[in-house]
Amino acid sequence: MFKISARFSGALLLGAATGTSLLHRAVYETVAMGPAHPAEFALGLVSFLLATGGILLLVHGRKLLEPLPQARPERATSLQERFTSPISPASRAYDTRRSASLMQARHVIAVARARSAKVRQSASLAHRHR
Repeated sequence: MFKISARFSGALLLGAATGTSLLHRAVYETVAMGPAHPAEFALGLVSFLLATGGILLLVHGRKLLEPLPQARPERATSLQERFTSPISPASRAYDTRRSASLMQARHVIAVARARSAKVRQSASLAHRHR
């Protein structure tokens, strides 16, 4: 039922877009001389937005109004996995020098964070045993 109502709403929006297009034409013919009138711009924009929304609702229907599925949280990769994992097609984005240096910088930062966490942990353990 919701599918039909969404598509019917799309058809109504297309009808409203047709009406605003006719109104836009009437305004255009009224002020045919001189620069464009602000009402022309506003009616053209409203007509475009109504037509776009109507087409989207008419084509996609209910799917357009459904909420997005929640993204799955990605698990953190360990340094061992990072060094031993094969190169994926997505990593081909690092083909330029700038991208390669950015990848190296991010890798160095990740390694430094992991090392500093280990140093902080071992320092706190050494302090407790004194």
